[in-house]
Amino acid sequence: MREEPEVVARFATYYHDLGARMVLIYHDGPADHLRDLNDARTTIIACDDAFWERLGGRPPGLEERQAAVFASGMARCETEWVLLCDGDEFVFGDRPVEQFLEWIPETVDSVRLRTAEAVWGPGDEVDTPFGCTWFRVPWTNVRLWKLLRRVVYGKQCRFLRRGLVAHVSGKQFLRTGRRYTNIGNHYSERDGVQITVWAHDLGRGGAGMFLGHFDAIGFQRWRQKWAQRISRETQTSRMANTRAAQMDVIAAAMAKGDAATRRVFMDLYALNRWQARILSTLGYAFQRDIFRRARTEDGERRRP
Repeated sequence: MREEPEVVARFATYYHDLGARMVLIYHDGPADHLRDLNDARTTIIACDDAFWERLGGRPPGLEERQAAVFASGMARCETEWVLLCDGDEFVFGDRPVEQFLEWIPETVDSVRLRTAEAVWGPGDEVDTPFGCTWFRVPWTNVRLWKLLRRVVYGKQCRFLRRGLVAHVSGKQFLRTGRRYTNIGNHYSERDGVQITVWAHDLGRGGAGMFLGHFDAIGFQRWRQKWAQRISRETQTSRMANTRAAQMDVIAAAMAKGDAATRRVFMDLYALNRWQARILSTLGYAFQRDIFRRARTEDGERRRP
């Protein structure tokens, strides 16, 4: 990840609350500004020049850098399971993560959760970072998506893939101590065969688990992320057609100024009441405040 301290702190705290024994963060670049976040259960590794030199050089593409740190992190992991995800992704569901992982059959070494993309819906504060309480999930009926996408999203539908702005591929939990010939961003392989299975395909125990993806943490952070992509400071070698189309329209809007850029942001990441009602009825959107913490009577935070 390449994030500000408050985002990194939120990420680490969230996963500690979910029961993670260790949060291992690879920061893309020097991490002096994150030094205070290191503790007994959070380790921050700066992916600086010295780090990449030890690994044989810094790959130019984002996906290749991710693959390198996945392998590095797996080698350091001391738990039975490891979750691979980005700094804007937060697992949530209808049961504790530990219970979910205990339910996974022994024959499964890699399991991934469906993406639930965070968006601002009715009642949400659009100008508040992480203020989303609405999530939309990929349309499973592709034929229905093609039929209704323009009805639901108008001309903005050309920027969505099966109803999502960003990836629809989820993220994976991996068993450690197993042999993998390729560990990818969304799935892993063994001897050229993809071994990752969807949690919801395994049964009811996995159907209620999601990967909450805050592709837009907030307007300012979103604009900064796209400015880095447009300037090629961040290079991605495998960008979907819908993502490339987003880049074109965002670049054009940025050239016009903040007002035009904000309109694109709202088109992509905000649902009006009618859209929220339609998507909820079809089963492709729901509301949940994943950052709300239950508290005990003495005010201590209780693990979700």
